[in-house]
Amino acid sequence: MELIGEIDISIGSYLYLPLGAYAFCWVLFGKQGLPGQLLISLLMALYWELDSKILIQFSLINVFGPVVAVSIFRVLEVYKFKDFKSETSIAILFLCIVLALLNTLSKFLVYFMTENQTTSAFDFLATYLPGDIIGSFVFIIFAKFMMKIFHLGSQ
Repeated sequence: MELIGEIDISIGSYLYLPLGAYAFCWVLFGKQGLPGQLLISLLMALYWELDSKILIQFSLINVFGPVVAVSIFRVLEVYKFKDFKSETSIAILFLCIVLALLNTLSKFLVYFMTENQTTSAFDFLATYLPGDIIGSFVFIIFAKFMMKIFHLGSQ
């Protein structure tokens, strides 16, 4: 275990890019992209050798967390996220924060309800939450930048 002060950083990642990819795919492709996202999430969970008790739950949270977060934004009419190319960085950051909160808290509940208590709650939240926020924001901003370079998206 690697320790920085008292926080065990081997639990989560401070740069969780897949969460941004799931949100980006949901905004661009909608429900047509869900089967592929679920398959990729399951394969990633198998690759990371997640415990069989949490494998399916974490995969479902990864895929449907962005669906819930973007739906909250659309229902509350905060941001529509229809023309993703023209969205501001503030809107994307706000989405990433809401998405990270949903993802981290959902995984926290699943993790501790299945009695995988090999770590403290503080270590879990301290590694997952920043990683989800930073990773999703970096991925979405990079993808948005690439869309502008290659002139992709709605015209």
